[in-house]
Amino acid sequence: MSILSDSLLTKDIRLGLKTSDRGDALEELLSPLRTDPRVLDWEMLAGSIRTASNSKNLTGSGGMILLHHGRTESVSSLVLAAGRSATGFEISGSEDRIHLVFLAAIPETLNNEYLRVLGAISRVCLAPGSLRALLEAPEPANFLSLLEKGCLE
Repeated sequence: MSILSDSLLTKDIRLGLKTSDRGDALEELLSPLRTDPRVLDWEMLAGSIRTASNSKNLTGSGGMILLHHGRTESVSSLVLAAGRSATGFEISGSEDRIHLVFLAAIPETLNNEYLRVLGAISRVCLAPGSLRALLEAPEPANFLSLLEKGCLE
């Protein structure tokens, strides 16, 4: 297994986000992590993600990607979640719509792995063919496989 597939589990990939709002999208991704054994303190995790200023919008062909991340001792290892919105949702200050949302939480001790994984996800999402494939992936396993393949290239 790779650090990506160890960190982003298919159960934490939501290919049909129901929201039209950035905050609600984060809540949809946070909620299933409540019972994740890697999450030591869900309330602390949720609080740190909700207030984290570490958020990055990336524009690729076909839409925008939101990477929301934070360092927190509320997790025992790198924890990732991903969501996709078919219609996308707006964020202030941009005409583009967010179609993919990634959430990452990492304890301070795993800083290097964290940066490597976020960088790889960013590269995959900015590649036009890869982004389109992620937007069209039929199942969470396909979505994860596309991300893993892109991270190896």
